[in-house]
Amino acid sequence: MADPNLPPVGRQPSVRQVSPSVRTPWYGNVVGYRNVDGIQVGGERWTTQQAAAILQRGLDPLTCEAMEVRRQAVNAEIWIPVGNLPAVFAFDCPIIQRMASGKVKVIAPDGQPKIVFANGWGHHPIRRPSQPEDGFSQTRILGAGGSGSRPIFSTTRKAIR
Repeated sequence: MADPNLPPVGRQPSVRQVSPSVRTPWYGNVVGYRNVDGIQVGGERWTTQQAAAILQRGLDPLTCEAMEVRRQAVNAEIWIPVGNLPAVFAFDCPIIQRMASGKVKVIAPDGQPKIVFANGWGHHPIRRPSQPEDGFSQTRILGAGGSGSRPIFSTTRKAIR
């Protein structure tokens, strides 16, 4: 297994991949960043949402305890060549609470609380580089699966149109 602790490429991609039905806590508004190859690098320590959450909780933005939280990029954010591990994004996140389980509750870049691992990962990182056959599934080929190729059964005596 490969070591996923690669040096971070930046804080977040410049173009966000957002789904309306899924909350993504790892995007925030970074002030003063540089755009390097489509990735936001540098800028102020806290996102605007984190700064608001820090003040709302009564913490001092200059002295509050923080940790670097890392996450791996998905293919929609950065293209990952076959045989490589995903790129890593990293944010400083203010610590709200250290839990008995060893996990840490932080203020994510979107300003909401998020529970992360004590080693700084926001999720279990992928440790196996991608292989050429990872993306292939016979059911994804048009006509070999999916709702369009399933037979329709009716429990009524009416004709199916």
